[in-house]
Amino acid sequence: MRRLVLVCGFVALLLACGTVEGPGALGPSPSAIASKLPQPIAQPITRKDPGAQVAWVWTYAGEKRWLVAVDPAGAIVAQLDDVALASARAFWRSADGATIFLAGASDVRAYSAHGGKLQRTYVNPASPPIASAFSADGRWLAVLSSGPSPRLAIVDLRSGATQTVPIAHDPNAALPGLSGQIANTIWGTVAFGPDSASLYVLTDWGGPARITAFGLANDQLRQTATVVDGQSGRIPSCAGPAVAATVSARANALVVFCHVDGAVWLVDPANLANVTVVQADQPNPFWLSPIFTPDGQLLYLHQAPTFGDKMQVVDLVSRKLLGPVTTPTHVGDAGPFSWRMPVAYAGGTASTMPVSPDGLKLYSGTADGVAVLRIPDLKPLAKLAPGVSVDEIWVSGDGRTLYATADAGKRLAVIAEDGSAVKIVTPPAQMGGFIASERG
Repeated sequence: MRRLVLVCGFVALLLACGTVEGPGALGPSPSAIASKLPQPIAQPITRKDPGAQVAWVWTYAGEKRWLVAVDPAGAIVAQLDDVALASARAFWRSADGATIFLAGASDVRAYSAHGGKLQRTYVNPASPPIASAFSADGRWLAVLSSGPSPRLAIVDLRSGATQTVPIAHDPNAALPGLSGQIANTIWGTVAFGPDSASLYVLTDWGGPARITAFGLANDQLRQTATVVDGQSGRIPSCAGPAVAATVSARANALVVFCHVDGAVWLVDPANLANVTVVQADQPNPFWLSPIFTPDGQLLYLHQAPTFGDKMQVVDLVSRKLLGPVTTPTHVGDAGPFSWRMPVAYAGGTASTMPVSPDGLKLYSGTADGVAVLRIPDLKPLAKLAPGVSVDEIWVSGDGRTLYATADAGKRLAVIAEDGSAVKIVTPPAQMGGFIASERG
C-alpha cells in the first residue's frame, strides 16, 4: 500500500492542556539523566509461531504492488501479487505476528504469515477502513471506517461474529494541512487496552477532538465514556493527519503521539478529560518516529537523520521528557546520551518499532550497519552487519533475527541477532516498508 505524504504548510502549534513538560525544563548532566530512567521490565517471548519469524514487506513498481515474505534463512517464502491486492484498501499484521490481513470493500482476508496461504475470510462491516487494532490476546480485530457515518466494527477472529457501533463525528471538524475540507473525510485511530477488554477511539483530532471509550464486558461491545474538546472537557488537538496511540498499563494512560508538533498526550482512562501533555522538541512536522517499549514505561522519539539524528525519551510513568541528545552508535562508549555518531536511519514516520521482544534492546539503523543499544540508557552494546547502509528494521517475534531494508529500499538484509550471519535478499521490486504489528 502506497503511503500518502501530505505537505502541510503551517507552523506546528503547542496547545497546552493540564501539566506541560518540555525541553525548557531540562538541563541535567548525562549521568543525572541515566539515574532518572526506570529500568526495563523484561518481557516474556510469546510470539513463537513460525509465521512471526517471517518478515513481510510491501513493494511496488509503477502501479503494481506486491507483498513479499522473507524467512530467517533469507528465502522468499510467499508473495501476494497485484491481483490479490487489487481490491485491498488496507493490510495489517496480527498482534502475534502469525497472520497477514487484507481488507477489501466487503471482506477481510486472513493469510498465514508463514507461507501466504489464505486461511479465512471475514465479512468487512466497516469500509473504507481508516484505522485498525488487534487485541493483545489475539481474539479481536477493531476496524474504524470513514465516510459520512463512521462506524467502529469489532470482529471476533475465533467465531467470525461482528459487532458495529456508530462513532460520533463532527462534519465540520478541522483538517489542517489539507487543501480545503474534503467531503466525508475523517481522522481517526483506535487502540486496545492491554486487558483486551477495553478500547479507545480518537477522532477529529484536528478539532474538536473526541475520545470515546468502549468495553467488551461479556463479549458485548458497549460505549462507556466520551469526551469532546470544549464540551465535556478540554483535550488537545493535532494539526495533521497522523498520530500514534497505545495504552500503557504502567502509566495508566492512553498515550497519543502527534506526528505534527511532537506533543505526547497522556489521557486518564478513568476520566478522559484529564490529559497531561509532554511537549517534545520537534522543529518541523514528521521529524520524530515514536518507539514504545513493550513494558509500557518509555517512549523513545527518534529524529530523522536528514535533520540531525537525535533521541528523546519520555518517561510515561513520571510524565517527564529527557533529551534531545545525539543517538549513540560507538561500542564501548558509556551511557547515556553522550556520543557523537555518523548519520543513522531510523527516524521519520517509520513502519516499525525496532525493539527486541524482551524489551531490553533498541536497534538503530546507520549508514554502517545496525547499532544495538541498551534500554533505558542507550549504551551501545554491539554493531551488526557493518558495511550495510540500513534504513528501517523489523525484529522477528522471537528476537533471533533482524530484517533491515537497505540501500534506499532496494535490498533486504537478514541479520542473525548475535551478528553471526548476514544474508542479502533482493525483492522483486522497490520496497516501501514492513508490515508490522507495532507501527510507528
